[in-house]
Amino acid sequence: MFDLDIPRARDTMAAAAFTVSPDTDLLAAIDQLVTRKAAAVPVVDGERCLLGMLTEKDCLRLISAAAFDQPRIGPVRDFMSKVSVQLEPTMDLFRVAELFLSTNFPMLPVVEDGRLVGCITRQQMLVAVQAVGRQLDAQQQRIETNASQSTSRPRSIEQMQQTAARLSPGQLASKLGRRS
Repeated sequence: MFDLDIPRARDTMAAAAFTVSPDTDLLAAIDQLVTRKAAAVPVVDGERCLLGMLTEKDCLRLISAAAFDQPRIGPVRDFMSKVSVQLEPTMDLFRVAELFLSTNFPMLPVVEDGRLVGCITRQQMLVAVQAVGRQLDAQQQRIETNASQSTSRPRSIEQMQQTAARLSPGQLASKLGRRS
């Protein structure tokens, strides 16, 4: 059995690098997205209450609209996406991953008491998954080391049954193989 330290949203999130208000001019928001190499930005009011997200995809609607008629540039509120998925600081990595898979947002907001407290990007999720994978690998190696050190070649049927119950097929083959 594995004993993993599964990170929570609060362990994985970062403070929002920047936010915009719904009244921010779209081109000014695009300038910030480009300058900061960000895929999305939370849209908040003066109290840091989350109102939506402005994503790269939302901004691309401006050029799409120009193909069909006169593009109109306006405030972020006219282009932002409503956020149907919000994370809570106590959510574990598995739940956060599930929510990422249910949406197309490249970043999800972490909200506590209605206020934005941070964000998690897909890249930050990969770093967290990498850390859990390393934990799993280290525990598997410890289990295999302990199993190989604590078991000798079985001498009776009872010992063979006990050994078979606790070892993987590969470990069992190694233990039951011929001695050199």
